Amino acid sequence: MKWNRIAAVTLSAAMVVGLAACGSSGGDSGSEGGSGKIQISFLNGFTGGDGDFMKKITDGFNSSQDKYEIVESQEKDHLTQFKANGADLLIMGDTDLYTYAMDGMIQDVTDIYEKAGLSTDDFVETAMEVATVDGAVYGFPLDIHPLTMFYNKELVSDEEVPKTYEDLVNLNAKLQAQDPSLYVMTVPGSGISEQYWMALAAQYGVELEEDGYCNFAQDKLADVFMKWHDMVFVDHLSPANMGLDSEFTSFAKTADDITTQAAVSLTGVWFYSTAKEVYGDNLGIAPIPAIGDSSATYGQSHNFVISSEVTDEEKMDGIVEFLKYVYTPENLLNWADSGQTPVYKPTMDLIRENPEQYPVPAVNVDTVSDCAFSPQVYNGIAQTNYVTENIWGKVTTEENLTHEDLMGLLEQATDNAKQLAGVQ
Repeated sequence: MKWNRIAAVTLSAAMVVGLAACGSSGGDSGSEGGSGKIQISFLNGFTGGDGDFMKKITDGFNSSQDKYEIVESQEKDHLTQFKANGADLLIMGDTDLYTYAMDGMIQDVTDIYEKAGLSTDDFVETAMEVATVDGAVYGFPLDIHPLTMFYNKELVSDEEVPKTYEDLVNLNAKLQAQDPSLYVMTVPGSGISEQYWMALAAQYGVELEEDGYCNFAQDKLADVFMKWHDMVFVDHLSPANMGLDSEFTSFAKTADDITTQAAVSLTGVWFYSTAKEVYGDNLGIAPIPAIGDSSATYGQSHNFVISSEVTDEEKMDGIVEFLKYVYTPENLLNWADSGQTPVYKPTMDLIRENPEQYPVPAVNVDTVSDCAFSPQVYNGIAQTNYVTENIWGKVTTEENLTHEDLMGLLEQATDNAKQLAGVQ
């Protein structure tokens, strides 16, 4: 296979044009606002409950000194905002970092580590792997948020917490005998469904990356999708035809029209605050079960990245000072308060010392070292999204779906992946 950079860049030309059209936010223009401080624009997508915790960090930095000001903006589609309007500093997920680095929209920060008093050894190895592209470091890892299991202690005792697929089957049988509307879990129709199939791919040892693109046309990956299909239509561990975020809404019963109750929820850590409000001390937290051949989970990583347009030395000095503040172990605990798991080792040590104060990170603080991530390929998120959008819905709604059907769909997905990656 051959990497075709011209074709690949053409696919994302709109990103580059958008940035060029808006001009740089990183030069001298707008360096100082009415405060007289050197302003640094900071863009992130923390529009849920976690946004308040990041705001606490940025507010803390702004009040800690008089020279710099972090001007934070939290936008739902923050990467679109970045392409349109630029930003000096932003949060980027590992699923996008590779593509933005290849397109030259974010800069190599290898030298910034030393200036900020940091070392790549200060972070969990898996987080550094996805922050690195072709040997150059493009991100400062903030966290890894793995797929996590919440459970309702009113329905599941601590001794019954499922660790294997057999445990799920046995617990479901017990719940169904009590009430046909009780299920062990709900498999969502959309929302975090990509995390579902990617987690199970990791448990079955499926390697997706091949020669710069995702090779989906694998029997083992078809087996992964059939496993989720059979959980719904054969073993009946979940109702069929469930909708957006149903893995959590059926667990927390957050809507009046929900007719089923799930005892456990394999979901994102960002739902922790709501789950805690609903169940209080009856909320349990645990790693996801080993549904496949091994214990593994899928995770994503948030990273601080710096726009390639930032060239002003004073502004860069301000970013360095902000990073020093963020990666002070006690300051980063503010992020652990949100339920996220920081991957800066000194902060992780503090979490281990205070598990009751940080219940979700305390469960995940060791799990993050074994997380599987999306393949580092060009336009990787578009490649995997195609699978989720065109195949997952069939898995959860079509009872007669077969392995052969899936292989045909996965071959189409692989052809699409090659095009998106610019491989020929």
